[in-house]
Amino acid sequence: MKIRKATKNNIKEITKRMRTEFAKPPFKDKVSLNAVLKSLNFYMKIGEIYIALIEKKIVGVIVFKKEQYWKGPVIIIEDLAVDEKFKKQGIGKALVNYVESCAKKRKIKLVCFSTHKKASAIKFYKKLGYKERTNIATFGKVLK
Repeated sequence: MKIRKATKNNIKEITKRMRTEFAKPPFKDKVSLNAVLKSLNFYMKIGEIYIALIEKKIVGVIVFKKEQYWKGPVIIIEDLAVDEKFKKQGIGKALVNYVESCAKKRKIKLVCFSTHKKASAIKFYKKLGYKERTNIATFGKVLK
């Protein structure tokens, strides 16, 4: 497996993979390919996208950005998706480890993310040493 930065040429394939993965429970996101494409193009500008390749096939993707908090810079993982056929083979772990190594090189001491409360990935993140931050509540409001 090889991990490298995604290019504009990879975006359409990444878009299809992410849309497929996030259409599954518990997310059940019903977004258009165009909406995912727009989001990925946005993160190509303000963040970073890395892909995991096996025999030149994209089998995983991680999207993250750097933000500045009062206590210092942090890395926010926005999306992590691994092709269903390649799960439980260390690809997600390798992608998260890659982001952690990027953070360490940049002297960033906090990597965080949010996910659905019923996501199967919660066990995965806990296994990697991530802990639920009990002093943080995430809120959202749909505006009409």
